[in-house]
Amino acid sequence: MLRREELFLYKGRQGRPVRISQCMIVKNEEKNIEKALSWGKGILWEQIVVDTGSTDCTVEIAQRMGARVYDFTWIDDFSAAKNYAIQQAKGDWIAFLDADEYFPDEDRQKLVQLLAMLQNHQCDGVMTRWIHLNDQGSIKSVDSQIRFFRNDPSLRYQKRIHEHLAAADGHDLRIWDATDNLSIYHLGYTTEAFQTKKGRNRKLILEELAEHPDDYEMLGYLGNEYEVTGEWAQAEEAYRRAVSQMPEKMRGIYDGTTSGCMFRLLELLSVKQGIEEGELLGFYQQAVDGWPEEGDYDYVLGDYYVTLGNYPSGQHYLSQALKKLEKYGNFAKSAKLLARLGTVYQLLAECCYHNGDLAECVRLSGALLKENPYEMKALLLLLSALNRDMDANGKGQQGALEVAAFLGKNFYDLQGLKDRLFLLRAAMETGYGELVSVIRGLFTPGEMQLVDQAMGQKPQ
Repeated sequence: MLRREELFLYKGRQGRPVRISQCMIVKNEEKNIEKALSWGKGILWEQIVVDTGSTDCTVEIAQRMGARVYDFTWIDDFSAAKNYAIQQAKGDWIAFLDADEYFPDEDRQKLVQLLAMLQNHQCDGVMTRWIHLNDQGSIKSVDSQIRFFRNDPSLRYQKRIHEHLAAADGHDLRIWDATDNLSIYHLGYTTEAFQTKKGRNRKLILEELAEHPDDYEMLGYLGNEYEVTGEWAQAEEAYRRAVSQMPEKMRGIYDGTTSGCMFRLLELLSVKQGIEEGELLGFYQQAVDGWPEEGDYDYVLGDYYVTLGNYPSGQHYLSQALKKLEKYGNFAKSAKLLARLGTVYQLLAECCYHNGDLAECVRLSGALLKENPYEMKALLLLLSALNRDMDANGKGQQGALEVAAFLGKNFYDLQGLKDRLFLLRAAMETGYGELVSVIRGLFTPGEMQLVDQAMGQKPQ
């Protein structure tokens, strides 16, 4: 491993440092542009900003930060604007991040070292993890994208909306998988960002479909547009058309327009009123036959069966989803499963409880509490499982004392008022009377009187 100060000087066969050109297209991004141009300081050779008609201070801020700024008349074509930006770049590699995206500090030096290593490899681009954040800064979903690629005239973007990188000679791109090591964070799914993009994207998608009505990728994207606005019937129709038009050769290809499109239709059908179980299972089987490594399909079926109260089937599919994630990873697959791991563990713990697998319920809910001890649903499951186990073994009050000691050792500060109140509430909600008594015994008489008054209960 090279020392930090040596990384930028790591030379390829050409005998000079790896040169990275940051490119982006912008319009009215004064809120984001400074951060977007800051993450790469110290590793980027040049920064190129193509402005498509800003009326705020975007251009001035970009110029002040040292970027070369070019004007481009917007023609309703993202590929055209991005390709124009690439044409201005002189570096060996392109880093094409949007203004509402950023690269974490801890990954910057790893990127430089990787690109230096790839200088003399037959590699067109690098696939990184693409993490979408919501308004609270939490992870909404996780995908993968090619945002770092060689500055080669044959590599250009295609399609006016939801553009993607392609080779002019038609060869399949040679991609290095760095999804386990590098991540890009995307703010474009926040409420404010969505409101800005709403309408614009649909217009461009419909223009593409007017020219190419059987384009399965655009049909899938149209389904996305309908889904986010709650137009469920139109979304289902668009997804079904996308699946019917999908070339057979695309089965087994894992990305947002193939396996991802199948997932979105399956998820939509799983919550559709009046859906027959047989129809859903038939579509699930079609999806699994085409993309056997995709864990998201099993997650949808598991969630569906938990909602129905069919816990054996729920446990089967949820466990299968996690096994696929562990076996095949998340390179362009299992994006929703990875983003919702906490929910999956909670659903699986619920299934284990109802199926009588109490030890596994305790293990799963305990793992969730290790991450967040104030996750009430996880604690309720844990206490319910422990209560049933202690009751089955006839331990009664002694069992409750053991449970309290277990909770204090692993998750909570039993001397802290906040944790005692949280545990008391959970024990009461689960109806674990012996544990309620034990937790109450941890309060002073004065504290207990105040707690009882706050809860509207008579002192015990």
